[in-house]
Amino acid sequence: MASWLFACLLTLVTVVVLPVPGVRAEVFTALVHMEGLVSLEKELLGGLESYLELERQRLGRVEQFADRVRLALTSASQDPSTHLSDPVNAYQLVNRFTNGWATLHDHVYEDNAQGLMANISYYNFRFPDTEDFTGAVTAILRLQDTYRLSPSLITSGKLGTTTTLPMTSEESFQLAMDVYDSKDYRYARDWMKETLRLLDEEGHSSTVDLSDVYDHLSFAEYKLGNLKRAAHYTRLMLQNDPTHARAQRNVAYFEELIRTEPEKYINQDDERGEEGEGETAESRESMTQYERYQSLCRGPWPLPKEYDSELTCFYYDNHRTPSLVIRPVKVEVVFHKPRIFMLRGILSEREMDRLKELAGPILKRATAKNADSGKDEPAHYRISKRSVTKFV
Repeated sequence: MASWLFACLLTLVTVVVLPVPGVRAEVFTALVHMEGLVSLEKELLGGLESYLELERQRLGRVEQFADRVRLALTSASQDPSTHLSDPVNAYQLVNRFTNGWATLHDHVYEDNAQGLMANISYYNFRFPDTEDFTGAVTAILRLQDTYRLSPSLITSGKLGTTTTLPMTSEESFQLAMDVYDSKDYRYARDWMKETLRLLDEEGHSSTVDLSDVYDHLSFAEYKLGNLKRAAHYTRLMLQNDPTHARAQRNVAYFEELIRTEPEKYINQDDERGEEGEGETAESRESMTQYERYQSLCRGPWPLPKEYDSELTCFYYDNHRTPSLVIRPVKVEVVFHKPRIFMLRGILSEREMDRLKELAGPILKRATAKNADSGKDEPAHYRISKRSVTKFV
C-alpha cells in the first residue's frame, strides 16, 4: 500500500524536486516553517504552565480563606452571642473584615496573565493566519476525498502509523465552519454531524454551542435539497432553544415547501466514506482520469496481463538536457491508465536538506531592526510568495 500511495503522490513530489524553470519549493518551505511552530509552541507552553501554577497558588489562597470563614460561621451560627463572647472569636471576626476580605479582593483581581500575554504578543507575528488554517483544512479534505474516509476515522487519530491526537468537538466544529463558509455544504454536513457525535462523547465539557451546530447543519441539508432533514435539525434546535425565533420560522417554511413542492425533496442517504464500494470494470471505465487516479490511491487495481509488458523501467534525460546526460533520472512505470511513474534516486538526503534550508526564507515572517534598541523586533510586514503585504 505504501508504494501505491507514493506513486499517487508522485506529481506533488515532482513539483518540488525536478529542475523546472519557475518552480519553487513551497512544499518544503511550508514544512520547515511548521517545524519552527513546534519549537515556538513548546516555549509558549512553558509560559502557560508558569501562569497555571501562579493561578493555582492564587486560588489556593482564596480557598484557604473560604475554609476559615466556613468553619467560623459553622461555630457562630449555633449561638452567635456565646461564640462572640470569646475575645479570640471576636478578634478573628473583626480581623476578617478589616484585613481578610480586603486581601481577598486583591487575590481575586490579581493578574498573573501579564507575562503570558506579553509572551504571546511578542511571538504573534510568527503565528499562522487564516490562510494557513484554510490550507490545513484543504489538506484534510483532499485526503478524505481521495481515500473516501469518514470524518470519524479522521477525528479518532487512527490514520497511518504516526501518533495523532484525537480531535475535539471544538476542532471538528472549526473545520466544519471553514468548509461551511466556503459553501461546500456536503462536507459541511458531514463534519457538523461528526461534531454532534463528539459532543455526545464529551458531554458538558465542550464549549461548542449545540444550537449553532443544529443551525448550520439544518442550512447545509437545505442547500443539499434535503428539506425533511433540514426541518428535523431545526426542530432539534428548538428543543435546545425553544425561544429561537428564526428556527420557529424555518420549521414552518420547510414544512410548507415539503407540502407544496415535494419534488424538491431528495432522499440522500449517501455518506462520504461509503461511496465507490464494490467498483466494477464498467464503473471504472466511466470514471474521469482524476477519479481513476483517486481510486488507484485507495488500492491497486488488478491489471490485465497484456499490460505487463508496458510496465517498464528506463532512464530519462529530457532530450539530452546537459544536467541529465551524465546522471539521467531513473523512471519506473507503475501504472498504465492513467500513466503513473515512479522516479528513483533523484536527490540524496544531503541535497534535500540543503533544498529545505534554501527554501526556508520564503515563508519566514519578516523582522525589522529597531534603530533605538538595536534589536530585531517583529515588523508590520510579512514576506509573501508574490509580494510584500503591509498589515494595518
